[in-house]
Amino acid sequence: MENQTEEPAPDAPVGDVPAPSVYAGLTVVELKEKLRERELPVSGTKDVLLARLAETEAAPATADKKSLDYSKLSRKELKLHRKAVNALAEKLRHQRDELNLKSQSHAAERDVLNAQAKTLMNQVYAHRDRRNGLNVEVGETRDELRDLNPKVDQLRDDFLKLKRARFAGNNLPPIPKLKRQIQELELKQMTSTMSIKKERALVEKIATLQSQISEQDELLETDTEVTAARDSFRQGEQQRKDLLRSKKRAREDAQVQHESMRDALRENRKTRKRADGAQRAFVRVKELADEVHAEYIEQLRELSEIDRKLAEIRRGSGKGNLIESAANAEELFRKFLSGDKLSTEQLMIIQKAGML
Repeated sequence: MENQTEEPAPDAPVGDVPAPSVYAGLTVVELKEKLRERELPVSGTKDVLLARLAETEAAPATADKKSLDYSKLSRKELKLHRKAVNALAEKLRHQRDELNLKSQSHAAERDVLNAQAKTLMNQVYAHRDRRNGLNVEVGETRDELRDLNPKVDQLRDDFLKLKRARFAGNNLPPIPKLKRQIQELELKQMTSTMSIKKERALVEKIATLQSQISEQDELLETDTEVTAARDSFRQGEQQRKDLLRSKKRAREDAQVQHESMRDALRENRKTRKRADGAQRAFVRVKELADEVHAEYIEQLRELSEIDRKLAEIRRGSGKGNLIESAANAEELFRKFLSGDKLSTEQLMIIQKAGML
């Protein structure tokens, strides 16, 4: 029995791996130049341009579009062709002009938006500077309060200590406590529904508390040292309240400036984005206008070539007519010498030829 060797199975086909593009290292400008050389569109991203070039490399080579051989066209055919080329050139010129106007519109829109974005950015800087200045003011006021608070507290303690020492037997309630009680009763009077009797009693209680405050003030006025301590404390307390109000106001204003800065910055970014969009539209339309202009110039060159060929035809036709006229004059001159009778027009032909 013969030994049969099993042939190895063929390798599985490997998927086609696209070869790296030879144009991958080129810039967008260089890629567009390559496409223009091939008379292909130049719009799109770099990947689109690379793909377009790759397609041209992969496609079978085709014969370049050849110009017409004008030497094989009659004068009439050249004129008809010139008319068609001129019509196309005019169409391209109008298209180019419209695209240029459109690009100018995009440029104007871009400039307006850039100016708005600049104004908004200036507002951002202004709000930021004011906010920072107010924050500095808040910090300075906080430092003043930090220094003032222990001094005011000490003035209060000195005043209360002196007051208790001088008027210990009078059993005087603290004036701040009396004022708080009055505020509570006044609030109750404004917000509660009560009978006339209860309201009258409430009013009398408020009057009693106010009377106690007045009596204390009169009593304190009898002692100049206590009065001086009280006034020093009240002055320090008022200074502290003023600083607290100033700090609160500066903090609130700083917050307003911060929010205004944030709003202006947000609007600036939106406007800048719109300006960038207008710039991209400007570049896109301008590139298209340049492409149309290049094609328009090509048509003008072709018109010039046609006109040159027509001029050559006209010169050739004139030279042929001249030769024919000379031959005709010689024939007429021979007839003249033979004694044939010639017309006046025929004699003028001989004369113009310089034979008479």
